[in-house]
Amino acid sequence: MTERPLAHSAPRNDPERQQPYAEHVQNVRCGACERAKAMLVYARDPLPGFVEAIEAAAVFHDLGKIGKKNQQALSKGRGWRLPTDHIDAGVAHMMASGNEMAAWLVRAHHGPGLPSRAAEFTPIPGASPPLRGKRRRSKEPGFHDDLIRLTDHNLPNYLERHRAVSDDFPVPPAAPSHGLAMRLGLSCLVDADHEDSARHDTLREPPDPPPARWEERIAALDKYVASLKGRDRLRDAQRRELYAACRASDFIDPIVSCQAAVGLGKTTAVTRYLLAQAHKHRLRRLFVVAPFTNIITQTARRLRDAIVLSGEDPTSVVAEHHHRADFGSVDLRDLATLWRSPVVVTTAVQFFETLSASNPGRLRKLHELPGSAVFIDEAHAAIPPHIWPQNWRWLRELAECWSCRFVLASGSLVKFWEEDQIIKPPCSLRELTPPSLLLGSVGHERARITPLRLSDRALTRAELVEYVAKQIEDAGPVLLILNTVQSAAAVARDMAERLDGLPLESHPAKRPLETRKVLHLSTSLCPRDRDRILDEIERRQTVKTWPTDWILVATSCVEAGVDLDFQTGFRERCSVASFIQTGGRINRHGGPAPGMLYDFTLDTMSDPLLTNHPAFQTSRQVFQSLWEAVSEGEPTGELATRAIAMEIADRGGLVEGLSKAERFADYPEVALKGRVIDADTRTVIVDRRLLQLLKAYRRPNPRLIQRLSVQLWASKIDNLGLRPVHPRSELFAWDGPYDPLFLGLMCSLLRTQEIMSGGGVI
Repeated sequence: MTERPLAHSAPRNDPERQQPYAEHVQNVRCGACERAKAMLVYARDPLPGFVEAIEAAAVFHDLGKIGKKNQQALSKGRGWRLPTDHIDAGVAHMMASGNEMAAWLVRAHHGPGLPSRAAEFTPIPGASPPLRGKRRRSKEPGFHDDLIRLTDHNLPNYLERHRAVSDDFPVPPAAPSHGLAMRLGLSCLVDADHEDSARHDTLREPPDPPPARWEERIAALDKYVASLKGRDRLRDAQRRELYAACRASDFIDPIVSCQAAVGLGKTTAVTRYLLAQAHKHRLRRLFVVAPFTNIITQTARRLRDAIVLSGEDPTSVVAEHHHRADFGSVDLRDLATLWRSPVVVTTAVQFFETLSASNPGRLRKLHELPGSAVFIDEAHAAIPPHIWPQNWRWLRELAECWSCRFVLASGSLVKFWEEDQIIKPPCSLRELTPPSLLLGSVGHERARITPLRLSDRALTRAELVEYVAKQIEDAGPVLLILNTVQSAAAVARDMAERLDGLPLESHPAKRPLETRKVLHLSTSLCPRDRDRILDEIERRQTVKTWPTDWILVATSCVEAGVDLDFQTGFRERCSVASFIQTGGRINRHGGPAPGMLYDFTLDTMSDPLLTNHPAFQTSRQVFQSLWEAVSEGEPTGELATRAIAMEIADRGGLVEGLSKAERFADYPEVALKGRVIDADTRTVIVDRRLLQLLKAYRRPNPRLIQRLSVQLWASKIDNLGLRPVHPRSELFAWDGPYDPLFLGLMCSLLRTQEIMSGGGVI
């Protein structure tokens, strides 16, 4: 045993530098307590022993590293794995001290994370004691026995050596606080642990977030909104009315709604209301939660224009959190995107899956949420109806116990909280939008857009391209939305061959983006390149002399919340809410001629490049049955709510598996059933220069990881044979063709699909 036990081996760029155990313990202890106390400022009824349990877990979380074999491995450097799973020692000491809360936290701070209470505490003959053993759980008899015996034999020695290099810390007894409180406690411990590891590896201190300065941001937003001028006097007056109502609101309710029609300035109005709430209640930050990544980019840009003050870094004040970037491995901890900025713009997937997470990497940022104002934009599309019951309970707990303030908003708001099929008991929320404005906007919506059906039968790809091409000539620009990434890419490629004369094998650089009639937008492009496409669309819609004979082919990522305006739209049949939201991109500003929005279906059975989205089977049937109400212009909120109720009834009602799992503290099952998108995806880097940096063990700005990567299904990665950037890395390298101006990854994947559908290659 070394005299100064180690907590971390040396980083690769400095093999002589190793972190002492005592230093790491002290750093994590201070960091975890600091996070817990900052969070508890906003607790209405502080949990007894909560901070003490987090502190105890921080002090003893790495106790098992003091073991002789583990110290020998640590002294050899980063490449050596610890021969003994070190978490069992800390768990054993916490359980023996009667602090079960701290034992849960130590057990969960690595690997799979929070376990299932039933699996750990159900008496089974021959099973290991609760929470003890290896981090990988197994029902195999005797799987944990050797480690438990080794820990029990050496625990007195571990504690003696711990006290020799660290302050003596008597562990107070504490019962576990399950559910959201357990996740918040683990978040404090994990964030402190990961941050200290990153600090040791990089020799960099994490930057301090900018101050909130809510009062100044309110003044800046008022000034920004006053400078905006629209093209329609009636619409401008309605926008001013909504903004004034949100600015003057004196609601004391922690959760309210905002049902505002398309083009009424919902984003700025709701932001104004929540900034006032943040200032009044001295909240820490503002979250804007959007259903799609493209909304994030546009919303963040608008907020930076509106509320960033002179001399501030806009990306530090308004942070974007795109697809999953919560890495658990040591090498990537400092690349994790954290919720530390005053304003965080993130996706519904990130927000709600963090509430249900059990994995320490995903939970690391959760402690930043208490004491926040939260704007859930396009709430109807945020999460599937079947997981709303438990998520509603979490929102209520955050509001009532942790001082959060929420606004649920949408242009076609599904008032699920009023449906006893979803929320039991149902409730009502106060509405930010004035009744007169709600009533007046109904007639405007009916005049703005005409719903039409393209055909009574499913169309082939060639037929769809022919129909749409004619509309581009007569009533462009055109928006075409399809249900899957592959279908969108296949149709976009056909449209480009038809309108731009681009053959399949043409190099993208041969036709500049600014001259193309066919644009494509989907998650097959990384965020940087999606931004380029959005910039080009906005440029065309800003320049009045720009020709109208062009088309955007996209997926649902543009159907909600994005400020785009087309004269004609085509939407592959999906759901009532999706059709309504797509209508928000058609004749958005209420021009003299009504916009047209066509519903259609595709023949996916006979075309290998067209794929069917299985999740939309029920919602498509409901849409078909409600077509008459849709075409007659029934108020969108009522229509969308009725459609959701019919979908739930068609599925036989809600099965509250998520709520049951949460009740029984089955954390892995909660994380599984709480998924917003049931997708096993991986992060794939598509930029060559970034790949070179990562392969050289350089640590780029975390935002680069998000902006220069896409998400691919794990099965797709296996089929394509993609390799991780490093062994055991959570990042994968894309080594095939990538078209940054048009199809992204799909320029390669479409060709692969065509080859495989034709029988493969020899």
